Amino acid sequence: MIRQVRVTADRQHPLAVVLSCIDSRTPAEIIFDLGMGDIFSIRIAGNVVGPQILAGAEYGCAVAGAKLILVVGHTHCGAVTTAVKLACSAQTAAAATGCDHLGSIVTDIQSSIDPTACRDLREGEQGRFDALIDTVTRQNVQRAVESFRWHSRSLDKLAHDRRIAIVGALYHVESGAIEVLTELPAEPTAPLS
Repeated sequence: MIRQVRVTADRQHPLAVVLSCIDSRTPAEIIFDLGMGDIFSIRIAGNVVGPQILAGAEYGCAVAGAKLILVVGHTHCGAVTTAVKLACSAQTAAAATGCDHLGSIVTDIQSSIDPTACRDLREGEQGRFDALIDTVTRQNVQRAVESFRWHSRSLDKLAHDRRIAIVGALYHVESGAIEVLTELPAEPTAPLS
């Protein structure tokens, strides 16, 4: 560790920007067996993308030179599960949890839920509910991957010029396996805002 401290003391050369959840079971540095200075690690519940996340990723790629943005969702995500439960019960995050600021994350994740999905679920159908959570988790990762291009001209240009790749993955908390889900195409699929 002391050697890593010395090597990174004067400058950094991150390989990637990794956006992952705050879940205590998903530390990117340990999952990917990385050392100090290897990545810029950005963690937020539900691995959602907002202005501060975009700014961190822009700095990591455009200024510090990272060549990859990796969005890592994970199975059994509490933020995704909460977002789905609240969508199916029509409750707000604040009313259900007492958390004043959780609503912004829940609302972002709920953008990945098919509006008809809750209507088809009945009480006690745990298998179907679990399948819905898995689907929403995967769609949430895809939305996050796309958001880097949709909402950042600098990241869009870097990706278009193939100077960076933007990839989504799913970490399976039961096995420790990583499943690569998607790589963003050369052109964004929605207009930049």
